Amino acid sequence: MKQIGTPTKIITATVLLAGTLFFPAKALEEKIIKPARVAGVSATKEQPYINPAPEFLNSPVTPELTAKAAYAFDVNSGTILYTSNFDEALPIASLSKLMTALLVLEKRDLNSIMVVTKEDTTVIGTNMGLLAEERIKVLNVLKGMLISSSNDAAKSLARTTSVTEQRFVSLMNERALALGMTQTRFTNPTGLDGLDNIDNNYSSAFDLSLLLTELNKHEIFSEIVKTREEEVTSTNNYIVHRLHTTNKLMLENPEVVGIKTGFTSLAKGNLIIHQNHNGTEIVTIVLGSDNREEDTKKLIEWIFNAYRW
Repeated sequence: MKQIGTPTKIITATVLLAGTLFFPAKALEEKIIKPARVAGVSATKEQPYINPAPEFLNSPVTPELTAKAAYAFDVNSGTILYTSNFDEALPIASLSKLMTALLVLEKRDLNSIMVVTKEDTTVIGTNMGLLAEERIKVLNVLKGMLISSSNDAAKSLARTTSVTEQRFVSLMNERALALGMTQTRFTNPTGLDGLDNIDNNYSSAFDLSLLLTELNKHEIFSEIVKTREEEVTSTNNYIVHRLHTTNKLMLENPEVVGIKTGFTSLAKGNLIIHQNHNGTEIVTIVLGSDNREEDTKKLIEWIFNAYRW
């Protein structure tokens, strides 16, 4: 059963998250911020934020989104810019691969060599084309998973990082708990829906923001997720994998510098975007969207009209 956290738990988790992205500006009038919330918890004396918060320009009209949940924050000040159902547990599809990536970054030597098995390659959905018995650097497989959202990459990384894929999934859930992701559960490293068509992997927009905070401690992560296309090879250079981003907005807008897409018929469209507009950096998260790109563009446009940096 999904756990829906209370507002008190969410606020407490936010305040205790030292050095993270969540020390927002002054809260707005309730009549202004319905049906979505804009802003959140104030910084504490023990945890001051150096950069000033953007100024809210008193815009009463929030964007009309199809997404079931949305969340946005200013990277440099930590200001929460927009929230809607931020603590609702929803299926997240391939955004699950972000936790897979975190464990790989924490536990693996990215320059080490891994050997692909036939089992790794027998997975539905988007794949980078790994071949059985192929020897390839962990870094190249990680790139395949994050750039092309490859399921064969996720399975092979999970298997070679832990004793079994099942044990790796246990590690995913343990790490989520350690990060305070109380609305999150994983049952596989890919984010694919189960055969019983239930939301096996779910999280909330707020929980995903906690995961992003941890991932951004790894510089290589930011470098990979802003990559539009790349070729990686097996160790003998005989097998070439051409990777292309699944992030359409990154192809359309040079200001978009990551991060990750996700889609299944059950989860619908999920998208996390990092945009750098002349040094102003924001992150948006939309979950359960009928049109993740349009929802994200509407949200970003509203943010830059509603706030002044």
